[in-house]
Amino acid sequence: MKNLCYESTSNCLLKCPYCISSDNGVMEKDHYLEIIDFIGKLLPERLVIGGGEPLMDPLLKEKITLIIKKYHEANEEPYISLSTNAASLITQDMWLFLRNSIQCLDISIPSLNHDIYAQMRGADLLDQVLINIRKAVNYGLNVRLSIIMTKQNYNELEKLFEFAAATNVNSVRVGRYFPFRNAYNVKDNYELDETTVIKIIDDINNGKYANIYSGKILPPIKTLSMMSGYLNVDFNGMLFVPNIEGKQLISNVHDIDISALESSFKDSQPKIFIRYKEK
Repeated sequence: MKNLCYESTSNCLLKCPYCISSDNGVMEKDHYLEIIDFIGKLLPERLVIGGGEPLMDPLLKEKITLIIKKYHEANEEPYISLSTNAASLITQDMWLFLRNSIQCLDISIPSLNHDIYAQMRGADLLDQVLINIRKAVNYGLNVRLSIIMTKQNYNELEKLFEFAAATNVNSVRVGRYFPFRNAYNVKDNYELDETTVIKIIDDINNGKYANIYSGKILPPIKTLSMMSGYLNVDFNGMLFVPNIEGKQLISNVHDIDISALESSFKDSQPKIFIRYKEK
């Protein structure tokens, strides 16, 4: 299994109207021990820990520590990417833990404009995000900025690359707004037309921003079907892949046949937009 996304908590201090994981509901019980045992059996090449907001998960350190232990017991090293909005206060102890425990800090930032940020995030916490991006770089983490292009912010791409260059982040991932899961309900407000998306992809692939930002740029994926190889598990232990209608439920961590699961994803996984382990 190449890619697994663990949506570890429903806690979040933002209220993004297009938040895809809001369809998980509110966490009443955290099934993390069973989920981590499942991760230990699967040992995905790349594990993304998201939310909600994982940095608001009071058990985040314990979860990551247990996950790393599972890999080491199998004589393997994990590749853990923490997907965060970086809008919360982060202690020095947490920064040091992340530096020593994860391989990528993926920070989502939709805009450098306070009004647009507040519109897309439900609150204006942009200043704290900018502070945390600089701190993450200073602490020596492998920092990626993730930018989801929507009707509101796609004209800011050049400014965001300039910011990425100025802060010396390691890479930038440009995403496209896909109307799936909860985001389907507000697609008319956010989804770009296909012509605009293709132009953005072509501009990136043709090096339009190379003179602004010299780091790695991951352009948008072209179709939702390319995400079919990305397995998700929520805090309830439910396994699913995203689709336009919401979730295609597969099973749960208690009942799944690991060998059958790996076989079913063998062909679809290479299609996923992240299909390598970054050095």
